[in-house]
Amino acid sequence: MTVLSRVLLGAAVGSVSAAFNIAWCDSSLQSGSVLSVNSLLPVDEIIRADGKNASLKSWGVPWVEDWDCLEAKDGAAGKSSGHKRQLILIRHGQYQNEKSSDDRQRTLTQLGEEQARLTGRYLWQAFQQKRLVKELGSEPALGVDNFMGGLLRFHEPKEIYVSDMTRAQQTVKLITEAFPYHIRARVKTDPILRERYPCDPQPPHKHRSAAHSDMLAVEEVFKKYFHRPLKDESSVEVIVGHANVIRYLVCRALQLPPEAWLRISLPHCSITSLVIGANGHVSLSSLGSAGHLPVDMVTTHNVP
Repeated sequence: MTVLSRVLLGAAVGSVSAAFNIAWCDSSLQSGSVLSVNSLLPVDEIIRADGKNASLKSWGVPWVEDWDCLEAKDGAAGKSSGHKRQLILIRHGQYQNEKSSDDRQRTLTQLGEEQARLTGRYLWQAFQQKRLVKELGSEPALGVDNFMGGLLRFHEPKEIYVSDMTRAQQTVKLITEAFPYHIRARVKTDPILRERYPCDPQPPHKHRSAAHSDMLAVEEVFKKYFHRPLKDESSVEVIVGHANVIRYLVCRALQLPPEAWLRISLPHCSITSLVIGANGHVSLSSLGSAGHLPVDMVTTHNVP
């Protein structure tokens, strides 16, 4: 069933939220179902340069241009502009007491603290590299990525957003130790960024399912933070949060099936970078990057 048909089916059943749930988080396929991947791939006949027929398999799912409903809005940057918004998504550091029901007890381990500090130093070094390129007058033409090296689109973060959960709060504090005071003052806590089980994954999880409230909340996060530039300027915004939410947001931003989120693994304090162009096109420039950490400090699991 295509995404569009799922939306129409959901709308017919009863509500916008139902339409969304059917479109993006359809968990109707049972674990015993068997689907052939080849049967999902339509075959289009094409003519090769030598005149012979050849078959080309494609998913046949087009990119939705106005996914953020800003394509024709006056507030958005010009469609032909080379300006871009970059979102840096950082998972918190390793934490302990994972099974505790009291969030105040779920604090960073000593290793998690060091992961956060090293991430902050790396990020600030990356911002400084961007500033150096700008000051040397070597700023590449708009739309040209990584001309002089470096990860970032701008020389300082416009905003830094963080979940209100203890491990995220500790992580952002340690990350921004490497930043000057006027940058640290840009940190803003947003409770909607807290960890959630965003939707039922495929393959299904045997012992857990998503709450409807969490599904709505994580969509609110996407709507709030993911959109094309609203002004004729490039910017970098940092979000310090949680693995489940980050993985879901990556799938949504790339217009991939969101129920694939659990197939992705993110190390602690890893960096995920998404770039959104003025035309609404989205690119993933890094996913779960942890190369800034020594190999013996790269972890994915928390301490019970």
